[in-house]
Amino acid sequence: MSSKCKTLCDWSKKDFVSKFDELKTIVGDPKFACVKCGRAACEKKWLCKGKPLGG
Repeated sequence: MSSKCKTLCDWSKKDFVSKFDELKTIVGDPKFACVKCGRAACEKKWLCKGKPLGG
């Protein structure tokens, strides 16, 4: 994982392209979704306003 933990909400298009392998890990098994932008991730730390997907 990157030493600089920037939320997916703050990633630019360039980040999505250059960090694609990291992105696959982050979104591969989503457990949280951002209520601001709708992105999903495996850990809440990757989202600025993450909420659990499960019941």
